[in-house]
Amino acid sequence: MPVVSPAAYLRVYEPLAAFSPAERLRWQRFAATAPPSRRAGTRRERVVALVATVRPSLDVAGESAFVQMVDGLMFVCPWSTQLRVWQAAVDFRVGMPERIADVFLPRRVIDSAETELDRWRARRPELKVHIQTSTWTVPAPWFLLFDPAERMLVTGDTAERSMVYRTEIGLARRRVAEATDTLAAMRASMPDGAAAEGVTDLARWLDSFHPRSRVELDYDGLVDLLEDDVLRQDSSVEDLAEAVRALRQGRTDRATEAYERVLVRWRPMQARESAS
Repeated sequence: MPVVSPAAYLRVYEPLAAFSPAERLRWQRFAATAPPSRRAGTRRERVVALVATVRPSLDVAGESAFVQMVDGLMFVCPWSTQLRVWQAAVDFRVGMPERIADVFLPRRVIDSAETELDRWRARRPELKVHIQTSTWTVPAPWFLLFDPAERMLVTGDTAERSMVYRTEIGLARRRVAEATDTLAAMRASMPDGAAAEGVTDLARWLDSFHPRSRVELDYDGLVDLLEDDVLRQDSSVEDLAEAVRALRQGRTDRATEAYERVLVRWRPMQARESAS
C-alpha cells in the first residue's frame, strides 16, 4: 500500500437541502449502504488520490462522501476526490522549476488536468470543494473557526483515538469575520505573518456553503505523531483567539506571546516534514 503523509482536514458538511434533487437521492442511497467512518474514509481517499498521481493520467475511479446525522438531519461532505487531485497537481507545479516538476508530473498530465478543471467549471460553475487538506500541520487560520468547548478528544490505546472540532457554519463565519480586520495588523506585529495569510480565502470559502452547514477540523493522521498529553495540552484554538483579542485591545506584546505559542507548538511537526 502506498505511504500516505499524515494530514489534517477542514471539512464542510452541507444539509441535504443544499443539493440538487438528483444529488439528494444519490446521497440518501449512499447513506443507506453504511458509508466509511471518518478515519477509514480519509485513509482510503488519500490512498486513492496518491495512486492517481502515479498513473499515466490523474483519473480517479468513483466518488464517495462523509455523512453525519445531527438531530435527525443528514449532513453530507462529498469527497470530490477527482477535482481535488486535479487542483493539487496544478498547484504542485506552481513555483517549481520545470525540469524538477516534470520528474513528478509531466506537463502533458498537468495540461490535461487544467483542461478537465476548466470543463468542470464551465459545466457546473456552482461546484465547490468541501474539504481542505494540510499535511504535517494545521494551518493557523483554521483555529479561528472554533471555540475550545467544541473540541472532541479521544485518547488512549484505541482505534477511535482522535482530535476533532465541530461547529455550526454560522459561528465559524462570525469568528473569522471578527478576526479578519484584526489579523491584518498581525503582519506588522507578529514575527510570522502566516496567521494573516489565507484568512480572507478561508472566509470566502465558507461563504459558498449553505447557511445551515457544519464545519469540522479533524487532526486525523497527526494524532498518530502526538502523545496523549500533547493532545490534551494543545491550546492552539485558545492561543490564537487570545492573540486576536489582545491585538484588538492594542496589547501587541500579549498577542505576540500567544501567537508564538502556536508557532512553537507546531514547529516540530514542520521539522519532521522537512526531514521526511
